Amino acid sequence: MTTLFLSQPTTVSPGQGAPPAPAPAQPSQGAPAQSPEGGGGGGQPFGGMTILFFLLPLLFVFLMTRSQSKKQKDLEAALKPGDKVVTQAGLIGKLIEVGDRTVKLEIAPGVNVQVLKGAIQGVDGEPKPAAEAKDKAQEKKA
Repeated sequence: MTTLFLSQPTTVSPGQGAPPAPAPAQPSQGAPAQSPEGGGGGGQPFGGMTILFFLLPLLFVFLMTRSQSKKQKDLEAALKPGDKVVTQAGLIGKLIEVGDRTVKLEIAPGVNVQVLKGAIQGVDGEPKPAAEAKDKAQEKKA
């Protein structure tokens, strides 16, 4: 005895010929019908939101890097002999000469070192933005 498992009831009893072709499946009432182009949006691996999750951090990093390099170029352009500067290594000294790529820095009387312009972090004596914020916070408390 053979058992037939069909999704729809048939009028043909087993053994009396081939069963009729099953009718095409109909979507259930709650599921929306998808267009043939796949416009449902559920199965697309790179939908609009996924692209935003990748592009926004990249854009943020690009803009941050650009602003930092612009600040560094402005700082390098404003350097002049006699300025007291701080290097990335923490050396504090007075500029003696300013060249195209390098500067001569006097870190002690009679002790001169040559440093790349890109290694200069800032002009010493300028208030730092963090220090300004602390000063404003202390003024508000007073």
